[in-house]
Amino acid sequence: MQIVFFKRPQPRQFDYKPRYYDEEKERKEKRRKAIEEGDTGNPENFKQDMQRRWRRVDKQNRNKSRGVNLLIYLIVAALLVYFVFFV
Repeated sequence: MQIVFFKRPQPRQFDYKPRYYDEEKERKEKRRKAIEEGDTGNPENFKQDMQRRWRRVDKQNRNKSRGVNLLIYLIVAALLVYFVFFV
């Protein structure tokens, strides 16, 4: 048994509360809440939905055009190699 003349301070507790922001999850919850309240005709929601769809379609189109451009470049390169070495 120890004899202590002075009060020892308690160790400090570690109290960390992580914060995580998920924009997509927040958008879905906001949309779900609006639908439950019957507020589907809000112009701001319509505008956000349209912008989201346009961004998605634009991204898909860019990915498709990237593949087509690569194919065209490869064909042109193959033709150049053919004409340089075989003609």
